[in-house]
Amino acid sequence: MTVAARLGLETKEDVLRAKKALCEQRWKDAENGLPQYVPYFPEEPLDEVPAELEEPTAEWFRFYAVRRGFHPNARGGFTTTSDLAFMNYNLLDHIDEISPRPILFVMGDRAHSRFFSDAYAAAQEPKEIYNVKDAEHIDLYDRVDRIPFDKLERFFKENLK
Repeated sequence: MTVAARLGLETKEDVLRAKKALCEQRWKDAENGLPQYVPYFPEEPLDEVPAELEEPTAEWFRFYAVRRGFHPNARGGFTTTSDLAFMNYNLLDHIDEISPRPILFVMGDRAHSRFFSDAYAAAQEPKEIYNVKDAEHIDLYDRVDRIPFDKLERFFKENLK
């Protein structure tokens, strides 16, 4: 998420400009008594994902915007100022401190989130990455035919002693 919060911010000036706008929004939020929230998904589930959507947006819509994963209280996104915390702290800064406890990274082989694999590179041993065949990121939410329950069970039985 910290990587995603900085996408498109190429220079230090871009980052500072974005932070300034977010800080100004925080003041507005305080004055309004509520944080600004701009829902990402429709108020009612769609019958199908709009064909013009590009990935990874289309992938999110294949779950959250259709009956498969739609919920009126899960309209997507964060508050407008949520990115401020993500921009100020890299979530991977201390991943090496998890070691010597083992880490299992599970990802779909078609997941848009594979670019987050820098977490695996930053983690210390013992670590393992498990790629689920024919699975997007969202498939690991609810596709019980894709979720590697046997792998998860083995990992926990071996490592939670």
